[in-house]
Amino acid sequence: MTWIAPLFALLGVLLGAGASAMNDQRRWRREEQVRIREQRAALYTEFLTALEDTGQELLTVLRTTPAHDRPAAAHAAFTASGLGAVRHRIHVLAPASVSDAADGVFRALRESRTHVATADPGEGQGLDSLKAEIGDPRDRLKAVMRRDIAATR
Repeated sequence: MTWIAPLFALLGVLLGAGASAMNDQRRWRREEQVRIREQRAALYTEFLTALEDTGQELLTVLRTTPAHDRPAAAHAAFTASGLGAVRHRIHVLAPASVSDAADGVFRALRESRTHVATADPGEGQGLDSLKAEIGDPRDRLKAVMRRDIAATR
């Protein structure tokens, strides 16, 4: 019966190694989820910031730029914050629901660039309509982003 003690020792080592490996794997998964959540939160914040900056720049162009210079200024304002590049990163790193919502906001803002290039700055009704056309998809995007970040917890 001299083989029973080594057998139990071996079994103890195997169980300990297996439990340790499972614990390491769980910890790695938790850390990976935290990393993904933080990465997406930073990306979403960057996109929303660029979105806000672009909107403010377009509004400034509408209010301060002469009509003949406005098309070029509107194009420059739209591209200045790098919104398109951040959008492409969202396509790579975010789920389809966030990517689709980001595209909707991006398209609405791109259409506003045309409005800014051609609109009368004193026309408040058109501007209010434009803000709503961008605001509604932006609010949907924020809600989808919040759900995504909460789901990776």
